[in-house]
Amino acid sequence: MSIALISSLYRSEAHLPTFTAAVFGFAKRLNEHGIEAHYLPIVNDASPREREQINQLAREINRHYYGRMTPHYVPRETLYASWNRAISLSQAPFFAPWNADDFRADEAFIEGYEALQAGAELVDFPFTRVMLGARRVPWSRERRIHAPCFFDSARFTRRNGLGTFFMARKSLIDRLGPFDANFRVAGDMEWAGRAIGKVRFQPGRANGGEFLVHGDNLSNTGSDREDIEVNLIFMRRGDWHQLRPADPRALREAWESWGNPARLRLPAEVADFLWGGEADARWRRYQRERRQPPALRRLRLALASRGLLYSEEWAMAQRGRDSQ
Repeated sequence: MSIALISSLYRSEAHLPTFTAAVFGFAKRLNEHGIEAHYLPIVNDASPREREQINQLAREINRHYYGRMTPHYVPRETLYASWNRAISLSQAPFFAPWNADDFRADEAFIEGYEALQAGAELVDFPFTRVMLGARRVPWSRERRIHAPCFFDSARFTRRNGLGTFFMARKSLIDRLGPFDANFRVAGDMEWAGRAIGKVRFQPGRANGGEFLVHGDNLSNTGSDREDIEVNLIFMRRGDWHQLRPADPRALREAWESWGNPARLRLPAEVADFLWGGEADARWRRYQRERRQPPALRRLRLALASRGLLYSEEWAMAQRGRDSQ
């Protein structure tokens, strides 16, 4: 058996030296454990430097028989379009993503591979979120935060999609469908929602790796696009309690143009919450609160929990708890 490690790269020059070194060492260790790996970097709109570095890595991997690497160079597409492309290009029965700015732990990977061989269809891991110091702030320090295994095979909320280092059987793509390439940020979370209650899931014990938060990540940034896409996921599912304020005009445009393939009708009160007369002011309050300094944010939430002031963020948190 073998496994495909899929990567979608775009303007990744800053991360490639670390990524190539990590992949080479990782590939060597997998080879020592008898695991046949197929590395499939899908390079979007490659720069000459990216092409040179990826081709050099592929030559080294293939020359030393540390698995097989077959880069593919494509015009720019979404991350999830690249994932679908990579999965379709490999005959391996298993797949796992690897972002160029993350570090995969070989111990966890080997554990996940053995679980898939033993019959699991989806494996997810706890991991370490590495928060880099803020740019141009000399006293800002790196923080390392333990993140638990996100996936919950019984229920689906805003907090339990897929972790960065999940692994899966390719047959799930046939059963659940491919990743939705319309998503740019939360396509893995949308796919996870389709998997709830339908897959043989096994949580991993080892730490899956390090997820680097540097400010240019697609996800985990609280961006407007991420907020919109997560709302779309729960709008499709009719799970209104999980909705949060987002840019009303952009959300409505996304819902009406591509986010509602089943042509669902929203209840009037839900549409009013998302893009009615008060929606813009609610969204701006919510954004201001979330972007406050951590100490001030904690104080506000503590006061709101005691009924001493109104907080949009606290009200939304209560809204989510009401659904559980």
